[in-house]
Amino acid sequence: MALRIAQIGTDGHQNMVLDGIAHIPDAQWVACAKGCEGDTLNGVKKHAAFGAHTRVYDDYREMLDAEEIDLVSICRPHYLNAEASIAVAQRGIDIVSEKPVATTLEDLDALETAVKNNGIRLTAMFGTRLSPAFRAAHRAVRDGLIGEPILATAQKSYRFGTRADFFKQRENYGGTIPWVAIHAVDYTRWTSGQEYTQVAALHGNLAHPDYPGCEDHGGILFRFANGGTAAIHFDYLRPSTAPTHGDDRLRIAGSEGVVEVIDNRAHLIRSGQAPRDLPLGIEENFLVNLYGERTGQAPHIIGPNEAIKVTRISLYAREAADTGRVIGL
Repeated sequence: MALRIAQIGTDGHQNMVLDGIAHIPDAQWVACAKGCEGDTLNGVKKHAAFGAHTRVYDDYREMLDAEEIDLVSICRPHYLNAEASIAVAQRGIDIVSEKPVATTLEDLDALETAVKNNGIRLTAMFGTRLSPAFRAAHRAVRDGLIGEPILATAQKSYRFGTRADFFKQRENYGGTIPWVAIHAVDYTRWTSGQEYTQVAALHGNLAHPDYPGCEDHGGILFRFANGGTAAIHFDYLRPSTAPTHGDDRLRIAGSEGVVEVIDNRAHLIRSGQAPRDLPLGIEENFLVNLYGERTGQAPHIIGPNEAIKVTRISLYAREAADTGRVIGL
C-alpha cells in the first residue's frame, strides 16, 4: 500500500514520522513546505528520507494543491498548527500533528469541525504511549493487576536548553501545559483508563525571565470519573548536566497494587506477591504504528478522537491555572 507523505514545518518532533518512512514498503516523502517565515528547511533536508523525489515549497497551500498526498505531518510553531491542519483536512488528507494541535479553544473547535466534515484521520504526536515501559504499565492496569486505579501521580521534567523565540510570547507558544504537560495529561489518562471530570492547576515562571510567556513549572490536579485523583507536575528545571533531556514518571496506586514507571522501567507491587519489573517490548515507531491501522492490521495507539480530546483537556487545565478556578470537564 503506497503512502505518500508531505511535511509542513520543521518545529518539534518531526522524526516521529520521518524515521518511519524507511520501515514502510512503498512509503515516500514526496514534498515539504516551510512552516513559517524564516524556516529554511536546511536541517530537514539532511534526513535520510529526503531525496531527489522530495519537492520543496515556500507555501504549504501550493504544495497541498499541487501534490498527490495521503498523509501530512505538521510541525509548525504551536499557534500555527491548527491553521495548517484545517487546510489539510479540507482537502481530505489525513494528518499527524505536533501537539498541541491547537492553542485556543476556538481553533480547536474549528479543527474538530474540519476533521468531522471531511472524514479524515487526525492523530497527534503523543509518542510516550509507544514507550515500552508505559505500554507495560498500561497493560498491567488493563489486566487488573492493581485493581481499581485510585491515585495517579505523574512527572514531566525537561532541560530548558535553547528555545525558539516564539516560546517567549504566550500567544505564540501556547503555554507549557499544552506543550509539555500534555504528554503527562495523555499518558496518565491512557495508562489509568480513567477519564477526567474536573481540573485545577497552577503555573508560573521563576527561573527564565527572558521567556515570560513560557511557564517553567506548575502542577495540575484532576478528579477521575471514579472519584480518584491524578496529580501532574511539570517543569523546565532539569539541569543541563542531567543524563537525559527529559525525566518522565508515572505512579498509579490501585485497590490491589501499585504500578510505577521510572527510568524506562515499569515496576509492579501487588498484594501477596513479590515486587517485580514488568517485561518490556521493543519500542515501535509512530508512523509504523499508524500505518498498521491504515492497512487494517491493528488500531493506532491513539484513538480517532483523542488528539482533540486531550488537547481540549489541556487547554482547560491552562485556563484553570490562569484563572484559579476549578473547571468541570
